[in-house]
Amino acid sequence: MRRSRGVLLAALLWLGAWPATLALAEERDQEPAQTPAASGQQITNLDQLLESVRRAQREQQARNAEREQRFLRDKQQQQALLAESRRAFERSKNENQPLLAVTEGNAAEIERLKAQLQDVVRDMGDLASTFREFSGDFSAVLQDSMITAQLPERSEQLQALAAATTHPSIDEIQALWLLLQEEMTEAARIAVFDTAVVQVDGTTEQRQVLRVGPFSAFSGGDFLRFVPETGELLVLSRQPAARLRTAAATFLEQPGQVSSLTVDPSRGSLLGMLSYTPSLRERIEQGGMIGLIIIALGSLGLLMAAWRGLYLGVVYLRIRRQLQHLQSPSDSNPLGRVLKSVEGIGLHDEELLQLKLDEAVLAEMPALERGNGVIKLLAATSPLLGLLGTVTGMILTFQAISLFGTGDPKLMAGGISQALVTTVLGLVVAIPLLFCHSIIAYLSRTMVQRLDEQCAGVLARSAEQQERNP
Repeated sequence: MRRSRGVLLAALLWLGAWPATLALAEERDQEPAQTPAASGQQITNLDQLLESVRRAQREQQARNAEREQRFLRDKQQQQALLAESRRAFERSKNENQPLLAVTEGNAAEIERLKAQLQDVVRDMGDLASTFREFSGDFSAVLQDSMITAQLPERSEQLQALAAATTHPSIDEIQALWLLLQEEMTEAARIAVFDTAVVQVDGTTEQRQVLRVGPFSAFSGGDFLRFVPETGELLVLSRQPAARLRTAAATFLEQPGQVSSLTVDPSRGSLLGMLSYTPSLRERIEQGGMIGLIIIALGSLGLLMAAWRGLYLGVVYLRIRRQLQHLQSPSDSNPLGRVLKSVEGIGLHDEELLQLKLDEAVLAEMPALERGNGVIKLLAATSPLLGLLGTVTGMILTFQAISLFGTGDPKLMAGGISQALVTTVLGLVVAIPLLFCHSIIAYLSRTMVQRLDEQCAGVLARSAEQQERNP
């Protein structure tokens, strides 16, 4: 039992000395441990173990004190080096202070120049884009300008300026400005120049052309139209009125003289529309067969009205002359024939006299009223024929719509033209025929009334004679 207690106590002491043993193991490579085991001595009892532990603890404390002294010496040296480094830094800082101010100033100047460069680059980009955009727009304007026919080379120059991808130079900007100024100057001029003119048959002929600003062009008494797609001057297939062409030819032949001249303010659009404006013959052809019938009936009615008007005018003049010579009636006028019909009949036979006068007036009335009904019939029929043409044209229009749809308006133009033209023709024929019928009917009634007045006068004279000679 005593032996067991001694072993247990030795174990506990050994365990208590374990941290010291570990600390000594760290210095094992530097200094050999002076333990009984290291010196060849074996621990046989607790006293030796205790002594060994105490000796190891003293040695460890000595080594720790030495290490602490060495660490303090190193710390003092590091602090001295740090202080020396700080003093050197302060000296360098004081020496480099002017250079730092210059460096900071240079950095600020660099930032300012960078911002200025960015503004310049942005402005140059805006200028380049604006220049190219304006060049493109102005190129389109020049292409549509009639002045290009006189100065065709400027379009290529302007297209080259618009197609450039680099920043515009001063020369290019000045070139664009000169082209713009040239267009403005030429637009206010009346110029005469020689150029190729495309004829109506498609051939080209060199002619002298009179240009009035960018509006109109004349050559040889013909109006010209500018074609922007080809840059050529084209003779209009359908020219304006002859008086307008004559004025243009006179203006070209008399330079420097003040004279009237027709210009197209739409720069050729109105003159170009003349090619699509149908003539009178084409309008009549658009009316179709019904339009021709209306024109034929209208012509017949106008001829009949003219013939009846001329006839009644002559009869009216003869009756007026007969009124001045009632004592000598003539067979050349209705009044004379009526008066001659009662010659040889005494004024006392009033009943027979009245019957003879009535017979004579009735015999003259058909000649005076002949044709009035036909003229009235034609005046009433013409609008009906126009309405018939309208219905027929609408039928043709709906047939075209049912066959081809509404995609192409030209397919419906024929029927619509016939519908409108026949209506117009019917009204154009009916209105003057109504006026003619009214005038002719008025003349007929006037002369019939004049005959009735003279017959009443003869009867009045017969009654007066009977009262005188009962």
